[in-house]
Amino acid sequence: MAGGKQCPDDLAQENERLRARLRVLEDAIDNMIPGLCVFDADRRIAACNPRFSELLGFPEGTIGPGMTSRELVEKGMAVGDYPAGMTADELDRLLWHNLTCADAERQPLTRGGQVFSARPQRTPLGNLVTTFHDITYRTRTEQALRASEARLTAILGAMPEAVGIYDTDGTLVYTNPQGLELLQADSLEQLAAAGTQAVASEYLDLCADVHRRVIAGESINWTYEMIGLKGRRFHVEANSVPFRAPDGAHQRMCIARDVTARERNQEALRLSEERLRLVQEATGLADFEVGMDGMVICSKRFVEQTGLPVDTTRLSIEEWCKIIHPEDLARVREEIAAALKDLASDVCRNEFRIVRCDNGEVRWISSLTTFQRDDRGHTVRSIGSHLDVTNRKHAEEALRVSEERFRFAAEAAGMGVWDYDPKTGQREWSDRLMEILGLEPDVEPSLELASGQVHPADREVFIERLTELRDGTGPNRFTLSFRITRASDRAERWVAINGWRADRSEGFRRIILTARDVTEEKTAEDRIRWSASHDGLTRLANRSAFQDRLDRAIQTARTNKTQAGLLMIDLDHFKQINDALGHDAGDKLLQAFAQRLRGAVRLGDTVARFGGDEFAVLVPDLPSGQDLAELCRSIHERLREPFIQDGRLLDCRISVGAAIYPLHGATPRDLLISADMALYAAKTAGRSTTVEYRPELRHEVQRFASMVSLARRAVQEDRILPFYQPQLDLGTGKIVGFEALLRWRDSKNAVHLPSTIEAAFEDHEVAADISDRIIECAIGDMRLWLDDGVDFGHIAVNASAAEFRRDDFGERVLESLRRANIPSRYFQLEVTETVFLGRGAEFVHRALGLLSSEGVKIALDDFGTGYASLRHLKQFPVDILKIDQSFVRDMGKEPGDEAIIRAVVNLGKNLNIKVVAEGIENMRQAKRLIELGCDFGQGFLFSKAVPSERVPPLLSHLPQRAREQRLRVAAGRV
Repeated sequence: MAGGKQCPDDLAQENERLRARLRVLEDAIDNMIPGLCVFDADRRIAACNPRFSELLGFPEGTIGPGMTSRELVEKGMAVGDYPAGMTADELDRLLWHNLTCADAERQPLTRGGQVFSARPQRTPLGNLVTTFHDITYRTRTEQALRASEARLTAILGAMPEAVGIYDTDGTLVYTNPQGLELLQADSLEQLAAAGTQAVASEYLDLCADVHRRVIAGESINWTYEMIGLKGRRFHVEANSVPFRAPDGAHQRMCIARDVTARERNQEALRLSEERLRLVQEATGLADFEVGMDGMVICSKRFVEQTGLPVDTTRLSIEEWCKIIHPEDLARVREEIAAALKDLASDVCRNEFRIVRCDNGEVRWISSLTTFQRDDRGHTVRSIGSHLDVTNRKHAEEALRVSEERFRFAAEAAGMGVWDYDPKTGQREWSDRLMEILGLEPDVEPSLELASGQVHPADREVFIERLTELRDGTGPNRFTLSFRITRASDRAERWVAINGWRADRSEGFRRIILTARDVTEEKTAEDRIRWSASHDGLTRLANRSAFQDRLDRAIQTARTNKTQAGLLMIDLDHFKQINDALGHDAGDKLLQAFAQRLRGAVRLGDTVARFGGDEFAVLVPDLPSGQDLAELCRSIHERLREPFIQDGRLLDCRISVGAAIYPLHGATPRDLLISADMALYAAKTAGRSTTVEYRPELRHEVQRFASMVSLARRAVQEDRILPFYQPQLDLGTGKIVGFEALLRWRDSKNAVHLPSTIEAAFEDHEVAADISDRIIECAIGDMRLWLDDGVDFGHIAVNASAAEFRRDDFGERVLESLRRANIPSRYFQLEVTETVFLGRGAEFVHRALGLLSSEGVKIALDDFGTGYASLRHLKQFPVDILKIDQSFVRDMGKEPGDEAIIRAVVNLGKNLNIKVVAEGIENMRQAKRLIELGCDFGQGFLFSKAVPSERVPPLLSHLPQRAREQRLRVAAGRV
């Protein structure tokens, strides 16, 4: 190297090294397994190896540098084996897109059944170096694997058995759809999370042992009981075998089938066989079987019945025939032969006598034989039974004598007797029958004479029944009631007849009919039918009859394209009137109301009483809605006039809900619902008014239903809980107890007041569930506080009227207290006067009496807002009166409210009943209550209702605050 120049020898050596490296590189490229093609920026081939031409199906030497991708595509189309139906431009764009797109979008290339992939890479100089790999084998292997997996999945899905695979730890890692269905699961994850919950507890140890043994290499068949995730219990028969996972891990495969039905069927078969044995023993039924060899296989009972030697198990037909009474043998042979020829029937029934082999006693046998035939009708087997009916035969003879006596007894009892001998045609009519028919004693009896006196509408049936009895084409007995025209005075009378025939083998013995005049009874039946469709008190149509007429009215309106009106009517405040004046006075008021209502409607309208104070009016063929409104006004005016009841004037107003077909309902049910909604709106609007249905009323009903649904779900999901408001001695400020008040949590854990579900208290079932839950929680909290030494005084719990609809409320409360070991002095029960008035009131006295006798204090809540409160103080054990917060709230504004409080306080002191004021919100109210002599109170002034965990802290700090407030009251600083 001199003056920065390289000598020629060095350049030559360097060039030779480069050429050597180039030859190595070219040799590697030419012999590499993938095809290689380099495209420049103009989409021309810069270089490619022979493998590239081979993979793309080009003859050797036909592909080289300088060729564009379009020319490459054209050569490919000339060679063939490329997608048909595409132009060169389309194929060129597809090729270049495949070389330049993202890896995720790139698709394999195919040619002549071969599959290969392209893997492009940009160079710094802008060239696109692409390698082409033959992936035919891998692709086919993957396809085969997918097909195998699909077949395996299909097989597992088609198997009736459940298949599960468990890892070494016993965790479920796979199950087929049958496994999910069997265990009532929606997913593998849900089932795996359940773990051993799916195995009955008594089988858990066995299940763990089987898993260990199978993981160790043992195959085990076993049975156990499982529990579905929805609670279904069932028995399974399982085959557990070792299973090796793809990673080599040891697993357990379990193939299980539900055998509950099979075990149940096996048990049913065992019981059925046991029942059959018991029936045979109880009835004396003897079974036998006759094979193709003509030998009779005898049961033990058959041997006993016929007097055969005890070790007899088989006998020939001839030996069997010798047992049959000689006088019956020929007939029995004929009957069996006829039955064998009659291919339409496979049964032979007959009765005959046998002569016992051991003692010669004659017995009657009833035989039933069933023939089993082959495809050609040949009998291959007979199975039959013998029943000893000797006693029945004797009874039938006795019955014949008894029937003879009955004929005379019927005459003595005033029943007419018709005795007919079909063989001779002779008829005998008793004197009483002649009298019933109004015939003279010397009249000659005949069917024509008797049928001539039957009412034309009933005559055909009478003759048909009598003919069937005579010809033996009908039952052996029949009863029938029909009208006759009595011959003596042409009076229409009702008669009831009983007819029967006495059979014997050679024909009928005789036909006997008895007849009785039942006119008076029939009249009574008509009265009963009237009662079934009418209200007995008001003599109006009842609900059933009204529904039938409503159905017909709407059908007629639909056919004639007319309208029909429906009114639902409630008497306002009838319950209070009924309670104040008594049920007799209430019944008289309902009768007078019904009479006046019937006089206020049109002649063709239907008035009905649904029950209680609920009435309905159907107005068919209604001209217009205006006409219905006019009718409602007329009804209101007519009923607005006072009723006079035992010298009293009663102001009886009504609430009316109106609906029109088809405007407010296309079916009777929809129309009734619409009218009910309108009636509900009328009552909530202040009563004494009419409301016609409108669509927005449905929202109110839906709101009602939504509240009930929220409450029911809160009960089911255990989201009902009590909050506790303290009750204080207003004089000392000491907490004497707490009232448990209803609260509920929503799904987001927010706490709500009872007003958000107030409609639920109209649903007696939900109301009772809520009350039960509050009582249960309160007792549980009391137990915890007592265990922690918390002196909470007492807990007062409200009981709804729904609780008293069952006659065991008192017992249930006392039992809950006993279970929690809580003395009854800690528990108070608050009731409102509604429990004394509604349904179930008959249970209230017993329940409150029982609780009071056991030391539970009874508080009468909202005192003074209801009806007949003083009477309730006398009838029921009341220890506490609670002044309603409405009186306390308006005490300073309404002098009447203060007078009521004073009266209640004085009443409590005179009756030695504690008085508690509710709703104390400010110092002015507290001061005035103390001045009026009220000793106890509760309200927001002292504390709002708090959850159970805040009761102990409240007991520690509230008395001090209350004493400070008491000092302020004493000082007169309000």
